[in-house]
Amino acid sequence: MQIIGKYGLWLFLLIVAPVRLDAQVESGSWVHPSIESGSWVDPNMESASWVDPSMGSGSWIDPSMGSHVLIISIDGLRADILNNSEVEIPTLRSLAANGVMAEGMQPTNPTLTWPGHTTLVTGVGAHQHHVLFNGKVMRSTDGGLPVRINSRASKSELVRAPTLYDAFFESGLRTAEINWPATRFAETIHDGFPDSPDNVGSMTDELQWDLYEAGILSDMTNFALWQHDRAGRDRIWQQAASYLIENRMPDLLLVHFLPYDSATHRYGLNSGESKLALENTDALIGDLMSSLERSGQLDRTTIFVISDHGFVDTPRTILPNLMLHYEGFLELDEDKQIIGGRAQVLATGGFGMVYFQDATDELLIEEVKELFEHHHGIEKVIAVDEFQDFGLPEPTESDQVGQLAIFARPGFALNIATEHDEIELDSAAYDFALAHHGFLNHHRQMNAVFIAWGRGIDIGKEYGIIDARTLIEWVKMSSRNL
Repeated sequence: MQIIGKYGLWLFLLIVAPVRLDAQVESGSWVHPSIESGSWVDPNMESASWVDPSMGSGSWIDPSMGSHVLIISIDGLRADILNNSEVEIPTLRSLAANGVMAEGMQPTNPTLTWPGHTTLVTGVGAHQHHVLFNGKVMRSTDGGLPVRINSRASKSELVRAPTLYDAFFESGLRTAEINWPATRFAETIHDGFPDSPDNVGSMTDELQWDLYEAGILSDMTNFALWQHDRAGRDRIWQQAASYLIENRMPDLLLVHFLPYDSATHRYGLNSGESKLALENTDALIGDLMSSLERSGQLDRTTIFVISDHGFVDTPRTILPNLMLHYEGFLELDEDKQIIGGRAQVLATGGFGMVYFQDATDELLIEEVKELFEHHHGIEKVIAVDEFQDFGLPEPTESDQVGQLAIFARPGFALNIATEHDEIELDSAAYDFALAHHGFLNHHRQMNAVFIAWGRGIDIGKEYGIIDARTLIEWVKMSSRNL
């Protein structure tokens, strides 16, 4: 059936499709019993023993299957937001009603954007893929302090586990990503527009030129993207994805929408700005669905709408580096910038890592641990011998970790600022972000969204809390049975 008009597809989904709730798009035989029962969920998120080692080889993918996988990430979308009747998200609700929805999806630690997205496409936690922050941790030239985060690091510098797009590529299938984290210069992505400060400059050449010729990019510099506000950048990412769908549909397409996360950080979880950003993203997903319909790919596509983590409002902000400075462990210059010392924290939101100039100074490490443990806004300080228990790699395995990990208590955020005098501040009064993630993954506020819709997906099934590492399994099982 050809549906004509801007809103034709959504009239079909909202009016016609619901009468088919007891029907099946395809056989549900692809659903593994252990996923439905939830018995595979590991509360500690330690084990990834369920991951098929053959995933990386791509041997499970049949190149002749003639179907497509579209994974759409709405950064920061907390699972329970879908139950908020005040938010107008007809696209997401229709996809959920006519597909599969989980009560929530538990992320791995740390519950940050780049680690979370890397877990989604590798099926393993940070202790195996080694992505801990939104970029690569870089040490000073002597290997010590200060440390910083480089968000321009390439995929090969960051990711230490095989990915879903590697598997598709190695099976001779076409891969693409739009604004997906930790994919800069990925050799197994045919069309790339990566999540990076220099997004446009890091694009694959053919896609950059095509988007310029199509008028989606005004020029071939980063200004073409960053001249726009949050909603404008979201629109460009949608148009780039729609261009690929309508001109050379990839077998695997990853799309990451960011403005909801940005608005929620800035204005808070229940703000009007956050609500508007989500409603705009919902409309853009509708545009992607329309592109699939126009190109004749809708009936051959399996769609996953997911997020990487949830959110918590953070009215209080803690400055851990200022705590270290006052104890004489961190040196600041006259402008209150870090120039060296014996200990330094890299942190964002609910998660931080403490790096030491001398990683063998056990007395200092214990002193710093006790310093942070005594602050009422910090929930947990973890030493190296506990890293594996919380899904983090050990220093002997990865140069990205320090000697202590810090998790803030929900309601408090960690910030690396050093220019203030007090170590704990009112977030709104000092213009800090009003909501964050990064908190321990056992907090339900960190649970992300999971919706599956389309070819091979049962209609109307609901699941409890699933594990973020199983997205790979959902794709594998649906691909085998399409």
